[in-house]
Amino acid sequence: MRSAWLEIDLAAYRANLAALRAHCGAGVLAVVKANAYGHGLVPLARAALAAGAEALGVALPEEGAALREAGDPALAAARIVVLGPALPEQATMVCDYRLEPVIASAEMVAAFALAACERALRLPVHLKVDTGMGRLGVEPDRAPALCQRIAAEPHLALAGVCTHFARADESEEATRAQWQRFLPVVEWVRAHAATSVRLHAANSAAALWFPLSALDWIRPGLATYGVNPGERPPPVPLRPVLALKARIALVREFPAGAAIGYGGTYVTPAPARLAIVPLGYADGVPWSLGNRGTLLVRGQPVPIRGRVCMDQILIDVTNLPGVAPGEEAVVIGRQGSATLSVEAVAATAGTIPYELLTRMAERLPRRYRDDAASA
Repeated sequence: MRSAWLEIDLAAYRANLAALRAHCGAGVLAVVKANAYGHGLVPLARAALAAGAEALGVALPEEGAALREAGDPALAAARIVVLGPALPEQATMVCDYRLEPVIASAEMVAAFALAACERALRLPVHLKVDTGMGRLGVEPDRAPALCQRIAAEPHLALAGVCTHFARADESEEATRAQWQRFLPVVEWVRAHAATSVRLHAANSAAALWFPLSALDWIRPGLATYGVNPGERPPPVPLRPVLALKARIALVREFPAGAAIGYGGTYVTPAPARLAIVPLGYADGVPWSLGNRGTLLVRGQPVPIRGRVCMDQILIDVTNLPGVAPGEEAVVIGRQGSATLSVEAVAATAGTIPYELLTRMAERLPRRYRDDAASA
């Protein structure tokens, strides 16, 4: 077994999802796109359904297909919404795997109606409304007409109407402005569409700090993985789900003046003991942590020396006598009373938690914990 790995706490994930649902008083479309933000698509999708999620959100039809093909009856029956744009040539896959696409134009309506007709099925679709994200969606004043067009298609069924907030993590004013643009659409849907149509807008940040926008479903991603999507303290407790750990492979003694790693960007100012940790940027550790980041060894922060390599990191354990190969080093997570959070590591690396998590490589084994008693 590889000596670097991810630990994933499924009980913590379920607890986060339940806390968000209780905070908002709405159903949950659990976002598991991008390999469940690096945590593992199928195990986290199963955990979401076990925690009461009403639907799963993916970005690509291929992700939805992977869930259907996982051999799990719950995933075979689950509602799976494709949040990203599906091209016309992907409409057949969406139909074949009984996915629910998000539609953002009249052309997409036509493409999915044709694919569904060819398969003699009625395809549930969600209409996306652009209220200020400037990405996917129709203008709010065009939404009622497109809803009516979908309803008139015998092989389509309007399953949802949604929007997406651009700045819910940083600006209540901007979020409220988007909400006000979406409200007339909400009112029209409630007055004219079937009661089964799900209205959804709130991402993680909106679910936490603007729960007024919860509607029928919230659509959280990052917060379900225990990571704060904004700068403010979250109004509900979030439990970290992911830890990145490795075993020290080698400890070496270096004299003063030794150049370390590619480019010789670190030169030992005095005799030093450096430990080699067998993971690197090919595993998702940001290259930018070179000479900036820290790991935890024996519950103490130790600095990275030199550049982060593709497969290795060197850390300075000079002040920890007796550190030996086989001891645990933590890149993300808790060790003793010390913690390196996803948020802190991302900030040191000059990136965002979303990017840090979704960089976690497939070659890292994922070890799943499920202490149901702690959920």
